[in-house]
Amino acid sequence: MLLRPENPTTRFFEKFGRTMTVESPAGTFTCKAFLQPLRYKNKMYLSGTLTEIGYDTLRKFVLICPTEANITAVDGVTTLLKFGGDSFCVDHCEKVFFGETPLYDWAIVHQNNDWRT
Repeated sequence: MLLRPENPTTRFFEKFGRTMTVESPAGTFTCKAFLQPLRYKNKMYLSGTLTEIGYDTLRKFVLICPTEANITAVDGVTTLLKFGGDSFCVDHCEKVFFGETPLYDWAIVHQNNDWRT
């Protein structure tokens, strides 16, 4: 019997990530993830807003989370990603693999604190 090796990113997310809740019609899932403002190529931030997690101009963010969160299946309309009191919707998402092993999901998300209002 072959044992599947532990995903090397699991402990990293648990130790350093922020709590994220995925709320969808299928249920609620909580995990640790990373979220930061989307940076321009030249890292220039003009006329933006300083937020708790960094400087933001477009209300677009990069999200990295465990594959167990399954955000590649979200529809961006009925699924909400929550970090504390802030809500986000997925614009684009991809699963990243190491060989045949899925390591993590990354996504471009937008902040949407007035979601469903």
